[in-house]
Amino acid sequence: MAKLLFIQLNEYELHGLESLSATLKSQGHKVELLVPYFEKKPLARIKEFSPDLIGFPVASMERAEALSWAWAIKPHFQGLIILGGIDATFFPKLVQEKAVDIVCRGEGENALLGLANALDEKADFCKIKNLWVKRDGEIDKNPIGDLIENLDELPFPDKELYFSRYPYFRNYPIKFFIASRGCPYSCSYCANKGLRELYPNPNSYLRFKSPDYLLEEIKQVVLRYPTRTVGFNDDLFIYDQRWLERFLPLYRNEIGIPFFCAGRIDLVNKEKAMILKEGGCYSFWYGLESADEAHREEILNRKMSNEEIEVGVELLHQYGIKSQSYNILNYPGEGLKEGLATLDFNRKIKNDFVVSSLFQPFPGTELTKKLKEEERLGDKNNIAKIESLSYFAFSPFRQKDSKKLEHLHKLFILGFHSKLVRKLLPILVRLPKNPLFDILFLISFGLDYGRVHRLNWWEIIKYNAIHIRTTYLRRKVKVPKRQVIG
Repeated sequence: MAKLLFIQLNEYELHGLESLSATLKSQGHKVELLVPYFEKKPLARIKEFSPDLIGFPVASMERAEALSWAWAIKPHFQGLIILGGIDATFFPKLVQEKAVDIVCRGEGENALLGLANALDEKADFCKIKNLWVKRDGEIDKNPIGDLIENLDELPFPDKELYFSRYPYFRNYPIKFFIASRGCPYSCSYCANKGLRELYPNPNSYLRFKSPDYLLEEIKQVVLRYPTRTVGFNDDLFIYDQRWLERFLPLYRNEIGIPFFCAGRIDLVNKEKAMILKEGGCYSFWYGLESADEAHREEILNRKMSNEEIEVGVELLHQYGIKSQSYNILNYPGEGLKEGLATLDFNRKIKNDFVVSSLFQPFPGTELTKKLKEEERLGDKNNIAKIESLSYFAFSPFRQKDSKKLEHLHKLFILGFHSKLVRKLLPILVRLPKNPLFDILFLISFGLDYGRVHRLNWWEIIKYNAIHIRTTYLRRKVKVPKRQVIG
């Protein structure tokens, strides 16, 4: 059987890797995970495992980091290196990199299983759908195959991939699950529209696991590992009311662990709020993005009114469910006035928690395409060329109020909770860049993260310390000077 090693460059549990690992293991292949920043000697572990294939899941902001690791590994590794994930999907030309042999586009279960089988049988793998394969200087560019329409056909995600190796994941008091794949909406800053259009069967893009399947998947985890809270990481957990009506009573009766979830706030109605509360939901996350209705609709293509948002939040609060909003700062066309108005709107509707991120021109999004057409994205604004590892650091897109909005981002949570800080914000955001704002952001974000996830003080300190350490180590990685940009 083939041996595959996933190398993951962040400290978050990736549902996609768990599904890939489960699919491969179901056919007898051996799969392990390496988070290099959790290892004393990561290169020695690669040599010890001696995989046939090394796979990197790559997000856009991890491209340079992934290539750096690939280049460091390749001279000492006889097997193949494959890139997958959102960045590889939109930039398959990454296969041209000297250290890269294969790129996988789109959902990878069938493609990776086909590749592993071929390696085991020493058969040709150059015509497998979803794969771009480099061989003797030539590249086989295979089309993307159909989406997996029935998620119940997949084996349960392989949590052991994370839990067996790293106590950090095993002992974390929250266990994360995903009930669905895909999103039917076309927000301009998100890649879902671009992803849908890649598949031959785009009408099947949004798919849910059956309630019985998901229930059994959760049971197998919470009965074996410490679980204080369950988190559903779906974009649209509440999209299908009939599905909720079937799943949540089962969840309440057979599992009964408090959970949080996310979705569009304009999809919240009285029936859904009641079902969520009765099922054990204590917190609901949603994307507000901007309080400017015209900007939200015309620039971000997020069609919902402030009234709909306010009504949705009020319904959640009526049923004792806390609300947390996500907000984008420094999106094209936003000024300091709009950024402050977004903060004030969050205060007005009495959200319980807020998170803000800085706009990133991610590949494959309609907004990025538009900015390129308008020639507003030069080299300095190219997400693939920056060394930032987080949309909490800074925005590569520059406009008139970018610096002020970046300062506002660092003080957004404090301004939400404190009337005094809010009053001082117009002055504070005009100060020169300073590390104090970064420290205040880390503290306020860490405290709110702990409150949202019901962590105790020791857990807040411990897990934030791990995150800070990992970020520090990642920034020390030598970024390659040359990349294929696409």
